[in-house]
Order: sequence, then C-alpha cells, then structure tokens
Amino acid sequence: MSEQTPQPPAPYGAAQPPAPNPYGGGYGQAPAYAGGPPMHPGSLGYVQANFGQAASFGQRALALIIDSLISMIGLIPMIIGFILLAMGLPTDSYVDEFGMTQTTGGDSGLAITGGVLIGLGILISIAITIWNRIFKMGRTGQSVGKKVIGLKLIDDKTGQPIGAGMCCLREVVSNIVNQLIYLSYLWMLWDDNKQTLADKAVHSTVVVVPKG
Repeated sequence: MSEQTPQPPAPYGAAQPPAPNPYGGGYGQAPAYAGGPPMHPGSLGYVQANFGQAASFGQRALALIIDSLISMIGLIPMIIGFILLAMGLPTDSYVDEFGMTQTTGGDSGLAITGGVLIGLGILISIAITIWNRIFKMGRTGQSVGKKVIGLKLIDDKTGQPIGAGMCCLREVVSNIVNQLIYLSYLWMLWDDNKQTLADKAVHSTVVVVPKG
C-alpha cells in the first residue's frame, strides 16, 4: 500500500474543507450520528468553522438601524422643503364671475424651492443607500452600520464579499418580502443557518469580525 504524502496546513483564516468521508465519496456532510452540526459548504457549522461566528439577530438589527439613520440625512432638505412649500402655498381662494376658482396670496418662488428641496432630499437618501448598502457592502462586506457593530456580509461558501450585483439583488428581495409579510429579517430567528430570506436568495451570511 502506497504511503500518502501529508498535505501542508492551510494558511490561517483560509476555508477548511470538511473531513473526508471514510466510506468514500469525497467530502460531504457529516453523518447525523456523528453528533456534530452539518459541515457542508453553506451550512452554519461550515461557516462558523471557517469564517467566524454567525451574527445574532440583535447585532444585525443594530447595524441596520445605523444604516437607516445614515440614509435619513436626506430628511434634512426634505423637512426644509416641506416648510417652504407650505409657506409658498396660496392663502385665499374665491370664485370669479365666470364660476372659476381663483387663489391669492402665497409665494410661487418659495413653493418651487420647497418642491426642489423635497426632491433633492429623496435623491440624497436613495444615493446614500445605494452607496452604503450595495457598492460599499458588496465590495468590502461591510456597510457603515456593519463596520460599527463589527459584522461582515460574506458568501456562505467562499467567505468572500458577494459583490455589488448580488448585494443589489439581496436588497431587492429583502424589500419585496418585507413589504408583503415582513419575514425577510425575522426568518433568521428560526432558520438553522441564521440566514434571512434575502441571504438565502444570494447564498450570503453575516459573521462577527473585529470592529474598526
């Protein structure tokens, strides 16, 4: 019988494949009678063995709250815009001799400025969300909120950031599901792999990492 050459250890932090199946068939999920959690790629056991502790619901909720507050920066021009719009609206109305309703008072310049500021505020909020939740998180795995709390969004099989395209799909799925039944976030409370429905759609998960 030929002697097997020992394999050099993988670099620290690199993904470790599950132990070979002694009954043949290469790598696979640990048998149920082994007593441990499933270790196939994408499972909670595999993620925590190779990439870090899975984030809790509370940690993820705090990160999301921070991201939402940052997006609310757009509310500042919106609030000013609503005030100006209200100040610029006509104050009186009457019916002329032709039976047409006429308005008096108000300032059309203020009303127009208010409308522009409201639109600008909406665009600012959307731009911040796209930059933070899609491009930044897709490239680095961390939105501003995740970076503050010490979390990272990764592919549940490779441990790498999932990219802007998959982050965009993840956000779309999350928003659609939450608008209908609000279960995308809550799903992780009973999911075996601690994933939201949006995570499952793109095979992502969130793990705990050092802050900063």
